[in-house]
Amino acid sequence: MRRIHTILLLFIFLRIDIISGQLPKGKDSYLVGFSQCTSDDAWRKTMEMEMQNELLYYPQLKLIIKDAQNNSEKQVKDIKELMNAGIDILIVSPNESEPLTAIVSEVYRKGIPVIVIDRRIETSDYTAFIGANNYLIGKEAGKYAVKLLKGKGKILEIWGLQGSSPARDRHKGFVDEIIKFPGIKITKSVSGEWESKGGEMVMDRVLNSGEPFDLVYAHNDFMAIGAYKAYIERKKVKKAYFIGVDGLPGPNGGIQAVMDGKLDATLLYPTGGSLAISLSWEILKGKTVKKENELNTLVIDSTNVRALKYQTDEILNLHKRIIKSRQILDEQVKRFHSQQFWLIVALSSLLLVLIFGGLLFRAFRNKARANKMLEQQKLEITRKNEELIRISKELEEATNAKLAFFTNISHELRTPLTLVLGPLEDMLNSRNLPPEMKKQLEMMLRNTQRLLRLINQLLDLRKIDNEKMSLQAGLYDIVSFTKKIKEEFDGIAAKKNIEFTITSEIEEQMIYFDRDKVDKILFNLLSNAFKFTPVYGKIEIILRKVQHTFNEVEKEAIEIEVKDNGPGISEKDIGRIFERFYQAEELKASYYPGTGIGLSLSKSFIELHKGDISVKSKPGEGTSFFVHFQLGKTHLADSEITAIDKEYEKIDRNIIDEITENDKIIENTSQPVDKDIYHEKPLLLIIEDNVDVALFIKSCLAEDYRVILAANGTEGFEKMYIEEPDLIICDVIMPGMDGLEFTRKLKTDIRTCHIPVILLTALSTYENKIEGLETGADSYIGKPFNKKHLQVRVKQLIETRQKIRKHYQYDVLSQYTSDCKISKLDQDFLKKCSLIVDKHLADPDYGVEQLSVEVGLSRVHVYRKIKHLTGLSVSEFIRNLKLKKAAAMLSESGKSVAEVAYEIGFSSPSYFSKCFKDLFNITPSEYVKNKKT
Repeated sequence: MRRIHTILLLFIFLRIDIISGQLPKGKDSYLVGFSQCTSDDAWRKTMEMEMQNELLYYPQLKLIIKDAQNNSEKQVKDIKELMNAGIDILIVSPNESEPLTAIVSEVYRKGIPVIVIDRRIETSDYTAFIGANNYLIGKEAGKYAVKLLKGKGKILEIWGLQGSSPARDRHKGFVDEIIKFPGIKITKSVSGEWESKGGEMVMDRVLNSGEPFDLVYAHNDFMAIGAYKAYIERKKVKKAYFIGVDGLPGPNGGIQAVMDGKLDATLLYPTGGSLAISLSWEILKGKTVKKENELNTLVIDSTNVRALKYQTDEILNLHKRIIKSRQILDEQVKRFHSQQFWLIVALSSLLLVLIFGGLLFRAFRNKARANKMLEQQKLEITRKNEELIRISKELEEATNAKLAFFTNISHELRTPLTLVLGPLEDMLNSRNLPPEMKKQLEMMLRNTQRLLRLINQLLDLRKIDNEKMSLQAGLYDIVSFTKKIKEEFDGIAAKKNIEFTITSEIEEQMIYFDRDKVDKILFNLLSNAFKFTPVYGKIEIILRKVQHTFNEVEKEAIEIEVKDNGPGISEKDIGRIFERFYQAEELKASYYPGTGIGLSLSKSFIELHKGDISVKSKPGEGTSFFVHFQLGKTHLADSEITAIDKEYEKIDRNIIDEITENDKIIENTSQPVDKDIYHEKPLLLIIEDNVDVALFIKSCLAEDYRVILAANGTEGFEKMYIEEPDLIICDVIMPGMDGLEFTRKLKTDIRTCHIPVILLTALSTYENKIEGLETGADSYIGKPFNKKHLQVRVKQLIETRQKIRKHYQYDVLSQYTSDCKISKLDQDFLKKCSLIVDKHLADPDYGVEQLSVEVGLSRVHVYRKIKHLTGLSVSEFIRNLKLKKAAAMLSESGKSVAEVAYEIGFSSPSYFSKCFKDLFNITPSEYVKNKKT
């Protein structure tokens, strides 16, 4: 009995909870007051109808309409009554501008938002104005009148209310347009008070007076139709043109009048009723709205009236269907509540039946177990289970055999990597570690972790292939989780001067997700964004709640957008970006060619959540990735949801070093570069996009050489022109200008072709080596390389260059043979310089300025190149050429020492003798004497 009482008590509590869950919750509501100048004409009724239609979408808004009946004093009184009723916002269509200005301004200054519609007031004290530009409507009417009259005729103008702003503006716009045509005159302007009867009365008076007119321009359609009616009753035949304003739908509107031929044209004057309601909602929700909201107009005549008539009829029919649907919906809601009540009653009864049925089943359970039929079923189930187990084992063995090799290799790699990581971390924790040794150990640790991370990613892929990757989803706030991930990238953003922001349209959203896997998803997307976003670029994370389609079913979802303004992805690559191991062609030679695993793995993790991922990109503008997660937990299996809030293991954050590694500015930490070519340490330029490799090469050579670094071919060219290195070590695969292009450009430039180049690359096949040497490279060394091999090769090339230089210092006029160690381009350069100097032997003032002009290079490049090839300054180079020529002249021409000195441009024979002795270790006189003997 105690159990029965407990069950009944639980049932009562459950019943109360169900019923309380159905009680309506309070919602904010707003009172909207509308002061209408009149509700008599169809245009105003259309405005009110549009407002009622729009209110269907805003159930929180309640509308009160006050009709002023074309009486300004009554409208002022109506507005005061609305204020006393406690309206939250006022919509007013002024009967006249000036009389309504004071009361509208009073409402606005009391802090109540005001929307002025159709007609303006004489102040700017309002929140927003909605209405068409009546002046432009007047101008359009004028243009159409000119078109009908063909520049000549008389016009009867029927005004609206004289004090209203629409009437004034429509008149002014009309006059400003027709005044351009002297042949067109307004013969009479009379007010019709906006009414059809007013139009009839005006037409009767004009016809009685006998005043001629060719066209009637009325400020609205009703006056125009009334005037037409009076005109036809008297004239029987239409001989004048009729133009109205409003273009209302319906059987009595302007559109139908144009269709029937009563009016030649009407100008659309939108009511703005729908916009007034939607703007009211925006204002009440605290959003910023435009103060001036001008509605568009157009001329409706025989050319377009049928299309517009069809559209307006469709809109009216749609409105009727909406109202009918709303009535049906209300009926369905009532029926739903009724059915809900009876469902609760039925469920309560069913629960009682189940309780008593369960008690009866328990009483007869032992007898049921002995039933022979159940025993037979049990045996059959056992047999089938054994068969399933056998088949499962066979499938598992086949799968294990297929993946055995991969698994063994992966574990074999992880074991030695683990044994490397442990000692490395222990050594780095040592306090007495030299700084240079610490840098090298940190580099080893970073690259070992990179290799281990790649292996872990491959193992994750295999787990997914084997369907052994499980989901452990818990209920967490995705907004705060994403913000924490974002904070880990703030430091990178600051280093790269990237504008990095997160925007969320929701403050908090609890959803079921696996934190470990979503961490990897977001980290991969953000890593890619930072890799490819340039310095001073922009990355943005946007979270929003949306309606999204999952497996052809639209559901509520959370959308996470990761947006950057990087190089973008081409159209041919974007369709394959999530394929495993796929890499976009234009990114293979970038700083971060990647492995093609990250996005594929992220997509698999998202699909485990029953979500999806998509991408939009435009080359040159950037890329956006969109991740969608479903709300609730019905899409997840019970085994995929965990109630234990355990701390998840974050992925290795050292990948951040890879993101910023190649964006660091490589500082030249060596001693200042000395421009003296005979410096005891030659200058080397290392061009390598991987900082670890660049610093390692530098450490191998820094003891014997001065070293400067560059991150790519473009930067290498800039530093080469400034520093003039003795030798260049260059990687082949680099972003932008690669090593082959760099070498080809360097060796074909007369200014730089003398500089030796060593290509150092992982592309070490025979074909790659041939391709590198064909560009003009002096040596080609593959990675991984032997440190001693690199040191010896650099030393040999430097020594060879120095021997050539000394040789040329000794015999500056020698002609190079085919076994010479400098390029043909350098040989041609020196030969050209020698021939030019030979033409100017007698000029004592000939120097580097004149030589650079004739050679076709700048003064600096001529000086550097001659200095690098010969070890001589330009003046020394020219003087030695002259002295060699002088030696030949002394031995062959028979001229005196003084004559030869003057002939080769020396102003003093004594100075000539001194220079001659410095070069040949013998005086000119002794040289002549020795030649004779």
